[in-house]
Amino acid sequence: MAERGRPASPLIVVLSGPGGAGKGTIARMLVEADGSLRLSRSWTSRERRADDPDDDYVFVDRAAFEARRADDGFIEWNEFLGCYYGTPVPDPADDRVLLLEIDVAGGRQVLDRHADALCVFVDAPSDAELYRRLVGRGDGADRAASRISEAARERVEAARIGYRMLVNDDIETAVAEVAAMIAERLAKMPDVG
Repeated sequence: MAERGRPASPLIVVLSGPGGAGKGTIARMLVEADGSLRLSRSWTSRERRADDPDDDYVFVDRAAFEARRADDGFIEWNEFLGCYYGTPVPDPADDRVLLLEIDVAGGRQVLDRHADALCVFVDAPSDAELYRRLVGRGDGADRAASRISEAARERVEAARIGYRMLVNDDIETAVAEVAAMIAERLAKMPDVG
């Protein structure tokens, strides 16, 4: 139940952008700094990478993912580069701001159900910097090139559906900018009581 002076329903914040842009780091820093925020833990059918933190995803096989999807257990899901990704339906009793770290196609699904969601596209300063970050985290050259091509497509789609754009060339500044966007959106939401 929402407290007096809190928004009538929890705000959903979607952080999208290419791998290596820093959206995961931004999300973690926001949650660590503010107890009124929580990060949704997505499910995926992809293999765990060496640099994946233990709590980054719920790693499952395709059959387990498809069974949860069939039970309407995701608020959004997508297949990306041959692997499933999905955001579980949130706990309705939790009124904290919900951060989702998902792709633009997932963001579109969230907007279809929650038109007041705040969607932010986090990007690297350049494709060259994005490539450097991807290779540095362990992606091979071909995988990095595929991700950069997908990033170009997602930038266009994100702009078309109303995402706010953010270039992450300094992580502290990027975190502060997203926090300001959240505070601005919360201030505009109707209060309960």
